[in-house]
Formats: sequence, C-alpha cells, structure tokens
Amino acid sequence: MSRMINPKIDALFVEGPDDGAVVNAFVEKLTGNELGRRPYLVRAPDTGGGTQWALREFDEYVAKAPDGARVGVIVDRDGIERRPDNWPAVLARLGRLGAIDDSPCATGHIVQGRFGIWMWPDNITVGGDLEDFVAGIVPQSPLLSFAGEASRIARDTHGAEYDAAHFRKAFLKVRSIWRDASAAGGYGHLIRNLPLTETQASSAFLAWFTKLFLT
Repeated sequence: MSRMINPKIDALFVEGPDDGAVVNAFVEKLTGNELGRRPYLVRAPDTGGGTQWALREFDEYVAKAPDGARVGVIVDRDGIERRPDNWPAVLARLGRLGAIDDSPCATGHIVQGRFGIWMWPDNITVGGDLEDFVAGIVPQSPLLSFAGEASRIARDTHGAEYDAAHFRKAFLKVRSIWRDASAAGGYGHLIRNLPLTETQASSAFLAWFTKLFLT
C-alpha cells in the first residue's frame, strides 16, 4: 500500500544544501513526489552542516518523533583523505534503534519500519560520497569530460581558487552551468535537466527512500 509523505511529522536530514538538492530533484524525477515545497521533508542547514550536524539532528528528532513519523538521515560514507569512515557512527545509531546489523548493507538500513540511514553513494564503498553518486547518474559524455578538463586547467594553469580536493564538485557544477547558464546551477539542476543513468546505487537508493517514506 502506498503512503503519502507527511512533512509535518516526517523528516530526512542531510549534510548540506547540495545533498538536499540531489534528493529533491532525484525523487521528484523518478517518483513524481515534489519535495521542494514547504513544509520540507528534507532538512538541510543553510550554512555549515556536515555529518555531525545531520546525525545529531536525526538523533534529536528520533527521540521525540510522533507516532507514525518516518525519519531518515543521509551522510557520506567517507573514510579516506583525513575524512573518518562514518560507518562506526551509523552502526552505533542502528544499535540504539534495535538493529542487529554488523556490516553496511548495500540496500541501506531501515529499523522498526520507520527509521532509516543511508550513506552516499551506496553504503558500502569506503571513501564514497555524494559526488560519487551524482557522477554515476549523470550521463558520461564528451561535454562532461571537457568540463573536467576545463576545471583542471583553470586551477593548474590559471589560478582558479577551488580546493583540489573539490575537483569533482567543480566540474559537475561547471557542467550544470553549461546546461543552462541562466539558472543557478548545481547538482539538482543537472538531475532535473539531463537524462539519468541508472546505477546499482541509484536503484538501491530509490528503493530505500520508497520503503522508508512511501510504503
């Protein structure tokens, strides 16, 4: 039986605005559910944020969640380049909720039928993050490759100021601007305006979201 999302009591916490834009655009495109209207299902901070913010907000909301509420949180898996693996923190929360999981599951985690945790891109890839998920579903093309080449040359040769660790962020956002320079751009813009490539991660994420909020 399908379930209507109730954003007055349901909540999905994410690390930041980019995550929120991806979830809103991806879910609307593939299910027809428009999440980008008030009251918002997807909760992201205007500034700051990050893994600790999302997990803390999830903890606090779960503690007071009314009957029938569905509550989720999405964080990067991480685990490389001085970014600690977030699985131990996720595992601790799953344990407190009553789950008996002892390893990450590629299909995500849902406990008691109403509390869910997902780690970008596919829960199991150590070092994975939102950009891995987005880069997987955005169609590969000569234009996307050129966006990467242009972003690299801009930094290495012409002094573009972005941090080298954010190279994927740079070229994905460059590609979004090239899609429509009159718009603000960003990951959500890419997902709304390009055909998407289905991946194991995207199929599993859609199934997780559907089971948590729409079933």
